[in-house]
Amino acid sequence: MTITADQRERLERLHSALVNDVTDEMGIRDNVIPGTRIRPVWSREPTVGTAHPAQRVEIGYDEGEDDEEDVAAEDIDFFQYLEAVEEGDFVVMAAPKDTEVGLWGELLSSIVQENGATGALIDGPTRDSRLIEEHEFPVWSDGHSSIESFGRVSFREWDVPVQIHGVTIEPGDVVFADYESIVVLDPDVVDEVIERGEEELETENQVRSDIRDGDSVYEVWDRYGTL
Repeated sequence: MTITADQRERLERLHSALVNDVTDEMGIRDNVIPGTRIRPVWSREPTVGTAHPAQRVEIGYDEGEDDEEDVAAEDIDFFQYLEAVEEGDFVVMAAPKDTEVGLWGELLSSIVQENGATGALIDGPTRDSRLIEEHEFPVWSDGHSSIESFGRVSFREWDVPVQIHGVTIEPGDVVFADYESIVVLDPDVVDEVIERGEEELETENQVRSDIRDGDSVYEVWDRYGTL
């Protein structure tokens, strides 16, 4: 586990736009997955966890990979991946671009939820989305699909760097997700992001309060330098 409970709680008081502003100021780029394609299945509250990434591929990505022995081996690898989920992990599932099969469902959510996962980022559709919502397990995905993935998409490997929407996610990275975006952080910068984020959040609150008290845009801008 790369982050403490205190770090997680403090991060979850922030929001993705604020975290993005902070990482921009720190010179960190290409670490935000916008909510244009991948969106929360149900959760609108910030969720934070440690990346537990895996890669799925189309059947036939390598000759000979679709015989029964290889399919059985892929199933075992997938089971091992699910069982390896630990308290505080954030499941990350990369997949072929524009896949239309359901890559994740309610039963898989139940498995990792029981193992302590805080959420899941799925680079493709989910099945059983209503049941996922009923279990209140936070999942971000690329829409919904009832199409079975078995025989169409296979499990390739896990505990490796993956890429989703142009953002590289390493094992152990910190994943911050809310209704607007997903932000990926190197564990080494988390403390600085939290400290800067809390300062900027306080400024935002002061700006909001002054505006509601009737101060003009010019007064607020001169006072804080932000809107």
